Amino acid sequence: MKNIIFAAIAMLLVSVSAQAAIKIDSHQARNMDDVHSLGVIYINHNIATEQEADQALSQESDAQGAKFFQPILVHEPGSGGLIHASAALYR
Repeated sequence: MKNIIFAAIAMLLVSVSAQAAIKIDSHQARNMDDVHSLGVIYINHNIATEQEADQALSQESDAQGAKFFQPILVHEPGSGGLIHASAALYR
């Protein structure tokens, strides 16, 4: 019985993680041969931390059907230090 429960939990974790877009850096993006660019997304609301930006970009990437996203974070001068985020999407 324990093995069945363990197997079910493992399958659930794999299926959940398979749906989430993976954050990559520019080096990884350049070295990926079999991916297609889906364009760029922009988060149009102010974000206080880089972690919040990554979370928002990940959620939007998932919504757009991307497998990977490469964050681009921009601090705008007049924004009081808040982050406006964008990311390149890949499938």
